Amino acid sequence: MVKNRITGVFSALVFLALALPAAASELSQSTPADMAANAALAAKPAAASDVRKGSVGVGLGEGVTMRKKIETTGQAAGQKIIRNPQFLYRFYRPENPTGKTVILLHGSGGDETSLVPLASRIWPNAVLLGVRGRVLQEGRTRWYRSITPVKFDQKDVRAEADAFVVFLTKLANSQGLDLSRATFVGYSNGANLLAATMLLHPDLVKRAVLMRPMPVLDKTPAANLSKVNVLTIAGAEDEIYAPYAPALSALLRSSGARVESRTVATGHLLGDEDVRIVGEWLAAQGPDGAPAVSMQTK
Repeated sequence: MVKNRITGVFSALVFLALALPAAASELSQSTPADMAANAALAAKPAAASDVRKGSVGVGLGEGVTMRKKIETTGQAAGQKIIRNPQFLYRFYRPENPTGKTVILLHGSGGDETSLVPLASRIWPNAVLLGVRGRVLQEGRTRWYRSITPVKFDQKDVRAEADAFVVFLTKLANSQGLDLSRATFVGYSNGANLLAATMLLHPDLVKRAVLMRPMPVLDKTPAANLSKVNVLTIAGAEDEIYAPYAPALSALLRSSGARVESRTVATGHLLGDEDVRIVGEWLAAQGPDGAPAVSMQTK
């Protein structure tokens, strides 16, 4: 539990580089006190009526904390995994919600709060649902176990994708969420888990934004994604992961998904250009989620 709280505070500090242009000089937007308060709120249970204002200007709604002992899985030296028995999550509710729901999956080292500042700029009046991956590997929160930066534990990817679907389906039923109308947003490790989930459970996600993604499944199941609309955003200077992004876009297209692939002139971190591109992509969507106008891929 102590590790989770330390990781939450650390990820809040790190994410300030993601919510704005990716430069260290931009880290002055929130105070350490604000970030520590948000991290503490994320680790504290709250009832549905317990809504307070966060530093990003949206209401902090109900969440969940761990009440069971975490599980430790023995792996190779230096690869010990700590796995939470359940997913931590937090709702962020605006004062004047439009009925839209956005589900956020953080990158390595992040948590359920990490993508909220970025998402609140794109969807200021949507209900945001931030979810934390269950895996803690070498002190960093993740969605599944990695072997190298570009090689992953296939059994773990599939198991965590299955667990995420079970969790989200139950949460949606209890909260009255229509997942077919939700927008899923994943960054890096979270984007990869989201893409794998789309292929393993093709009926769950209808609209997704995948930022700095890559394919992680060695063997891809046949999936019908003809009703799925996807935006992928790679970083031109992201030397490790950008080379893999076209393969993921091609894989999703071969499964029938409508994919808009974009590249920004940055590295792995997120910034204003990502906000602009996602906003343009959303504006081009029709009422049914399909593109209202033709958008040329880059």
